[in-house]
Amino acid sequence: MKLKPNSAAFPPALISHWEKSDGINFAIALARITGWMLQVDWLTGSQETTENEMIPVRVYVETNQDVVFDFTGKKGIMAFNQYVIRRVAASRVRPDKTYISTRCYQEENLLEMPLRVKANEAEIERATKAIFANPSFLALIPKRQNPEIPAYLASKFSHGNCIPFAQALSELTGLQAMGISVSRYHPDCGNKLGFCHVVILHPDGSVEDSWGKQSLQQVLDRFYILEYTMNRDIYLLHQTRQKFESAQYYEDAYILAKSLLKEKADN
Repeated sequence: MKLKPNSAAFPPALISHWEKSDGINFAIALARITGWMLQVDWLTGSQETTENEMIPVRVYVETNQDVVFDFTGKKGIMAFNQYVIRRVAASRVRPDKTYISTRCYQEENLLEMPLRVKANEAEIERATKAIFANPSFLALIPKRQNPEIPAYLASKFSHGNCIPFAQALSELTGLQAMGISVSRYHPDCGNKLGFCHVVILHPDGSVEDSWGKQSLQQVLDRFYILEYTMNRDIYLLHQTRQKFESAQYYEDAYILAKSLLKEKADN
């Protein structure tokens, strides 16, 4: 049986062109259009090292549900790693750099990174036109719920800074913050059991975090959670612990969250 052509696919010549530049111009164009996360995968020997000691692999755009949108199409993060990242990394791997580190960037910071190919505004504009000329591809991409908060900050507030963000949002809305402790993850997730995330609970049962208001199931799916406990005591316990262990770090994140939420409310 003859397969139907993919209406969301880009022309092969353009794909080849973007492949040679590690996707940087396409990714920047798509991030500007959609507001989603601008990510880079690096080859490294340690997750703690700086980018100057890493080898860049690919620049791409990812949603908060682990779905990648790349010039090769839409892929779940695991499929993207298997069929795209591993292929590219295999040609660049060195004995001292065998691990993949994924990092999220603000566009301005990305331009300062030691990437193999530098971004080019003319090429970004060319990619922008190609993306808008492909409405089938754009239609696949979900819209962000709260684009007022830059994606790189929403990502930081979702991983590591969810507690100070929840405090700021709770104070603004008058709603309670709830901590989530996990007793079972999906087998594909290697996270440690226990405390995972904090959300604000709305009267209608929906929840809210740095990515906006959504169903609780969306949050559970995002973190690959299968079994959990959610209550205010979990939030308070870990808030106290984080304030004690990283007082200045917590205060800085809280002040930033409060400023972003106030600016959003004022608009």
